[in-house]
Amino acid sequence: MLTQLTIRNFGLIDEIAIEFINGFNILTGETGAGKSILIDALRSVLGERLDSSSIRNPKNPCVIEAVFDITDKKLRDIELIKEFLTEDSNELIIQRTHSTTASGKIKINGLSATVGQLKALGNHLIDFHGPHDHQMLLSEEQHLVMLDQLTSFKGSREEFSKIFTAYEVTRKNLNHLNEMAQTRQRDLDLLTHQVKELEAVPLSQEKYDELLQEETKLNNAQKLHEHIQNLLGLLDDEESGANTLLRKSFTPLKSLTQIDDKSSPMLDQLSGIQDQTNDLIAQLNDYASGLQFDEETAQRIHDQCDAYADIKRKYGPTLEDAQAFYIDAKTKLDLIKNFEHNDQKLREELKSQEKELTQIAQKMTKARQKAAEELRATIESELKELGILHVKFEVRFEKIAFNKDGHDKIVFYISPNAGEDLKPLAEIVSSGEAARLMLALKKALIKVDPIPVLIFDEIDAQIGGRLGTITGKKLKELASKRQVILITHLPQIASFADRHFKVAKSVKAGRATTEVILLEGKNRVEEIAQMMSGTNTTKISLSHAQDMLAQAK
Repeated sequence: MLTQLTIRNFGLIDEIAIEFINGFNILTGETGAGKSILIDALRSVLGERLDSSSIRNPKNPCVIEAVFDITDKKLRDIELIKEFLTEDSNELIIQRTHSTTASGKIKINGLSATVGQLKALGNHLIDFHGPHDHQMLLSEEQHLVMLDQLTSFKGSREEFSKIFTAYEVTRKNLNHLNEMAQTRQRDLDLLTHQVKELEAVPLSQEKYDELLQEETKLNNAQKLHEHIQNLLGLLDDEESGANTLLRKSFTPLKSLTQIDDKSSPMLDQLSGIQDQTNDLIAQLNDYASGLQFDEETAQRIHDQCDAYADIKRKYGPTLEDAQAFYIDAKTKLDLIKNFEHNDQKLREELKSQEKELTQIAQKMTKARQKAAEELRATIESELKELGILHVKFEVRFEKIAFNKDGHDKIVFYISPNAGEDLKPLAEIVSSGEAARLMLALKKALIKVDPIPVLIFDEIDAQIGGRLGTITGKKLKELASKRQVILITHLPQIASFADRHFKVAKSVKAGRATTEVILLEGKNRVEEIAQMMSGTNTTKISLSHAQDMLAQAK
């Protein structure tokens, strides 16, 4: 639950700190007092856009801090929440700082976080509802989402999703095959040519590099031959070559060893140098022999290099790209060559998958129909208590083509008045009825919705005083299972609060400012009375306020 909200330098707020309780928290105040600014601050601290224009004093940073008590095991097991909690801590402190001179900062339990993390976290912590949120009820796409929250699929939905993914791949392959069939002969000729061209040389960078080296040698054979001959002249010339000089060196070295036997190792060293020189001469001669390219070999090397260049130009720019193109072209060619076999195989596979999907989708439909009946009973019961006495509610099913959610289209139908036919919700629900319907849905979803905090921003705006008491009772019931924070203008609803705050605007030092005051005892009675009769309270309005609070209690 939300335990504390601290706001500094935001909107018309200099600094306030509000402590909420786990129950029914009410915010009231005169029109224009800025009650919704608290909701705006909460939305901001959970990832909504924080605009520089909301900063009260541009010289100072705006800071919004929300503290949540996380004791529910389901919440603690959520990976994102686990990241910021320790085993011995239940507190989640979210702080968002924004200024006109520096980039904003987000801290969760002292650790830096992103706006994306903040939004994802907020989705698990608070469920916001305002007048615009009624639009969700009027969107038929959302009806299935809401019903599925109440439906126990017992694994059938996951099973359907897995098979549907494979079904989509099969259908895509079959469509692709059918498209190719229309231009089969043309594609067959083109793909055969492409595959043959790509198979003409190994699509290996290593092989290509070796071939380029061969071509370089071929193109520079004359220069290489000249360098080798120069080297061989220096090493193996009969008169002045290194090998001749080494042979001549043996005579004086042998004479040296006869006088001083300690110089004998030098003889072995000289012999080794002579062996290495002879090896080098042999390698140079072999290399020179390898430079002798016949015309056929030379032409083959040039042709292969040209083939590689052509392949890279057509299917590249790299050989890896050409390899990928080859694999794709070969696959398509095999499909076309074996068109009849592949077509039949894919159709049989698709038929088998459709059969499985139909069986699972029927289970999902039955599960939804059961949940729909329970939802109908709950909605009608709740709405009758909320003053729509002759209401009829129905969830209608229409079978449509397979999609990721099965084959059901869901539309909510309602008849709020006796003797009227049921019609789609979007066609006939007024804003006041929508507010009560949203409340009834929240009551129905409370069993499966794990979000601990429900915030209603004037959801009762179209509800008259006559129904205020009933609505207050419903919100109070909701608050027994979730923390509820509500902005209201109805004293009948405000009287049910466990904690009552007044949001007031005043002028201090010539500047407008917003304050939040906790109301208790006499102050609360006066606020309820003023909500009924205006700023000038009377004994009657005070007495009526006391009675209202006593009855609510």
